[in-house]
Amino acid sequence: MVGPPTHYHPMVRSVARGLRQRCGVSAGASIVVACSGGADSVALLRALAMLAERRKWRLRLVVGHVQHHLRGEAEEDAAFVEALAQTLGLPFARRDIRPADLPGNLEANARRLRYAALGEIAQEHHAPFIATAHHADDQLETLLMRILRGTSVAGLRGIAWDKPLSAKTNGARRVIRPMLGVDQQDIAALLDQLAQPWREDATNDDTSRTRARLRHDVLPVLKDLQPDAPGKANDLIDHFREVHELVQHTADQTQSQTTEPGVVLGRDLARTMNRAVLTEVLRRALISAGCNPGRLARQALRPAAEAAQDSVGGTRTLAFSNNTQLVITREHVTIQSPARSCL
Repeated sequence: MVGPPTHYHPMVRSVARGLRQRCGVSAGASIVVACSGGADSVALLRALAMLAERRKWRLRLVVGHVQHHLRGEAEEDAAFVEALAQTLGLPFARRDIRPADLPGNLEANARRLRYAALGEIAQEHHAPFIATAHHADDQLETLLMRILRGTSVAGLRGIAWDKPLSAKTNGARRVIRPMLGVDQQDIAALLDQLAQPWREDATNDDTSRTRARLRHDVLPVLKDLQPDAPGKANDLIDHFREVHELVQHTADQTQSQTTEPGVVLGRDLARTMNRAVLTEVLRRALISAGCNPGRLARQALRPAAEAAQDSVGGTRTLAFSNNTQLVITREHVTIQSPARSCL
């Protein structure tokens, strides 16, 4: 099962670059490798295991598996991952979650519980990093999904290479995606060269789900038109990250100029502002007033931004929920909110 070492396979080199240049991982780091048993996570585990053996890396790896109890064959997946960890001489840690027992969106519950479980494993093994197997094709799918759903520059930043596990950990543990520079073809090539088997998840072929539909029906067409479509998506997402940083920096500067209580900004200033920056300033003001960030998408804020920049006089009020309001007068954009949070 293990196969010959392939330290210089293109995918392994790409993962090494991702670790060092994009994820901030240095030699000797401890990493929990999230492994479901599927092709992507098995390829990530094999690549990291090869790097761990090299003197310049000396990584300490723990194989983390989360059993979701959603499929009949899930227990076989867990056994497969445990056996692979044993073959590679790596410690194995398992957690069991049951998202189907909770109310609400199944995928959202599964994701929340899965990362919490991986965080527990990382804490137990004193590992600051949790590596997941998101790759360049996932990045392209995510970009397309967010375009279809409607998003802002913030959403077009795609999947992050490196982010805190949660606000509660205060950056002590981070989720890293060192495989975002790798496409599906390189993953398949590495597994083939290693003669490494993996487990199939039939739900990945369920084209009633948007992501699976994109993967099976749209990405092949895009790759036929542009073989490096996933790489192009990564380049575009890097650009959107830079644009987002610029918007955030400019919004910071704008906010620092406003000191009058309740006033978001003056109308004269609003008319001179870039629309993306103005929208961000309004979004921040509403969040500070207690509104749910999830209800403040660009489309929801567009009427307020347009009103702030027009030449209409008088007083207009725009409601955002639970009596939180932006009030636009001839001179100012102000905010009015009850003491309790918007729900």
